[in-house]
Amino acid sequence: MGTAPEESKADQIKPLRRSQRQAYLYRSVLFFITGSLAALSFYALSSSKLSGKLRQLHHLPNAYYLQTRDEFALYSVEELNAFKKFYDKSITDSVGDSYTEAEQTNVKEALGALRLAHEMYLAGKDEKAARLFKHALALAPRHPEVLLRYGEFLEHNQRNIVLADQYYFQALTINPTNFEALTNRQRTADVVQNLDERRLQSLDSKRDALSAIHESNAALRRAKKEAYFQHIYHSVGIEGNTMTLAQTRSILETRMTAEGKSIDEHNEILGMDLAMKYINASLVQKIEITIKDILELHRRVLGHVDPLQGGEFRRNQVYVGGHIPPVPGELSLFMHRFQRWLNSEKSSSLHPVNYAAIAHYKLVHIHPFIDGNGRTSRLLMNTLLMRAGYPPVIIPKQVRSKYYHFLKLANEGDIRPFVRFIADCTEKTLDLYLWATSELPQQIPMLIQTESEVGERLAQMQSPYMKQLYESGSGSHP
Repeated sequence: MGTAPEESKADQIKPLRRSQRQAYLYRSVLFFITGSLAALSFYALSSSKLSGKLRQLHHLPNAYYLQTRDEFALYSVEELNAFKKFYDKSITDSVGDSYTEAEQTNVKEALGALRLAHEMYLAGKDEKAARLFKHALALAPRHPEVLLRYGEFLEHNQRNIVLADQYYFQALTINPTNFEALTNRQRTADVVQNLDERRLQSLDSKRDALSAIHESNAALRRAKKEAYFQHIYHSVGIEGNTMTLAQTRSILETRMTAEGKSIDEHNEILGMDLAMKYINASLVQKIEITIKDILELHRRVLGHVDPLQGGEFRRNQVYVGGHIPPVPGELSLFMHRFQRWLNSEKSSSLHPVNYAAIAHYKLVHIHPFIDGNGRTSRLLMNTLLMRAGYPPVIIPKQVRSKYYHFLKLANEGDIRPFVRFIADCTEKTLDLYLWATSELPQQIPMLIQTESEVGERLAQMQSPYMKQLYESGSGSHP
């Protein structure tokens, strides 16, 4: 009986010890969890600091260098959303897309040529390297690795930073997360922008020099008259018209037909004549250009060829190469947005050449008409240039393939090559006007009437400058 109280006391202590052990276990678990959370927080903070240091170390590009859409377009967010499905159709080629068997073969050959080109470059065989890079680009023109490596070759070996930047930009449109393309573009973008701005300043200087020549100058009047014929000849020629410059001039001056040519080809020339007269008499003096003005312009372009379609939006869906323009039911919406952009203060504050080139692209991208979109867009572009004191720019039909190529690049997201192309044509047109009005013994080549005379005339020329103008594809050679 004496042991009973002791046993009772022991029985009381056992639950107490169990509860202490449980409490200790709970404290241990809590301490472990707290320590783990602290460690994770410290790691996250350290990683954030490390990430920040790495970003500083590699100078990762900001949003400016990540732009992979029309940098000059100035679309609103609503407009971007409206255009999105049409842009996405033309840029679906990405690294992750499936290739056909033929495309896979081309890509493999392109990558092989790329490796060989790099070896030739390291060996100092630059000409062979250049040919291999071009071969790789021809086989796989939308492969980011090809675009990136060729761009680096152009930048570092050929010193062509503008074209290199273009290829970096294209690589980004296909794969926006390509780190090398991002860092390369950060290095080139500002340099290229400065070069473009200097080019535009040079164009302004030449425009001012031309504007300083009095309207009574006989050479200027003669050059303007010839440029009028040239503009019509080349603009319809881009669309496939087979008239020669001499025939075009004869039709406009005498209204006589050219033997062996179709009625439609005659009517295309007469329609352009009416449209240009409308611009000179009315449109160039207007402060704002409306949809009605564009329809009136198109009415004259197509009036002789197809009076029912002239000045009317298309009622059918069209397909322009790989580009699918808006459906007919959405044309009014897109054209009203285009009108707002065309007359907005922000867009009109652009340099006139940029403004005119982008307006050309936007209108031809919408493709509102069943026919005559290119001619109408070029006429609108020249209307905007003329309002800013520039002469109407001639896009020669001989560079038609480049013209369409740059429009295709614009559809893929980079409009700058097209803007530069228009700037090139603008400069060559200005050069030819200035040549025509200078006191030089030789006549301006713009006045040469037929293609067969060009070679003979060049052989007589002593000016290396004019030879260079012609050999580079001057905008005024027929």
